[in-house]
Amino acid sequence: MSIQTCTTFLHEILSSTELRQQMKAVTDTREIIELGRKYGYIFDMQDLIAASSSFNQESAPHQPPPTEQKPAFYHYEYDMEQIRGFEEIVKELENLKIKPPTVDMERYEQSFRTDDFQFLSLSPADPAFEGRYKEIMQAHWEPSAEAHEFSRRDFHLVNLDQHINHPGYEAYLEAKTRMISLLEAFFGCEIRFSGSMWYPPFAYRLWHTNESQAGWRMYLIDFDTPSGGGRSFFRYMNPENKEIVTLEERPKIARFFKIEQAKEKLFWHCIANASMRNRWSFGFIVPDNWLERFPQQDNPI
Repeated sequence: MSIQTCTTFLHEILSSTELRQQMKAVTDTREIIELGRKYGYIFDMQDLIAASSSFNQESAPHQPPPTEQKPAFYHYEYDMEQIRGFEEIVKELENLKIKPPTVDMERYEQSFRTDDFQFLSLSPADPAFEGRYKEIMQAHWEPSAEAHEFSRRDFHLVNLDQHINHPGYEAYLEAKTRMISLLEAFFGCEIRFSGSMWYPPFAYRLWHTNESQAGWRMYLIDFDTPSGGGRSFFRYMNPENKEIVTLEERPKIARFFKIEQAKEKLFWHCIANASMRNRWSFGFIVPDNWLERFPQQDNPI
């Protein structure tokens, strides 16, 4: 294991168009280590941490300067199949909807907690919210030595990018890289993955704000069947009037919202797939002026 080997790999990323595109598609450190191995660079997590510290500024993604926007909504949704120019993106999405065999589905099912699922019904503005939230988050903030993939009570789903040791991973990474190229061609600017999530039946992501990662996000959401004996929904609290908004989900949604850091603007939201179908959500970092680049003829849902 070598810090120098990792440093050399990071320099290679800066000089290689192919590697830069692949790096925009990865979201987990395990993916970076696997990508390095693919190109003949062997290093571990500690090497990566040490080597990357000096690269933070050099490799930071370029974003166009923000433009003054006064959006009418905190949240936008589009039907992907109605967006002109999204045809190839919709086709490529099918290659991202994987179910890695390395996921321990028995442990996943055993980790479901009815009391945590019911927390989705409690408003972040409720006086009882803070204490319950801290209790649930404890397993994430202070994980035990026996922690496993589904130990986090707020995160009962599968992070696809943490599963790199299965036969389909390489094809999956190739599909993610192609998706980046398609989205950059559509928006005309740099796009990066922010997360790739599989919500099996009865998965949920409890209330959260993503406040440490401010900016606009786009999520491409799809299912394996049009309906599945239950409901899937996206729920958020309007930061201004504290109204709770619940949106029933359906296949092929392109969702946009802005993540703020100011306390009064925090975008509290949560997701539930309380059905027998599978849900996938792929997140992307988009520039502040994404709306200018989006086809205005395609009206939000």
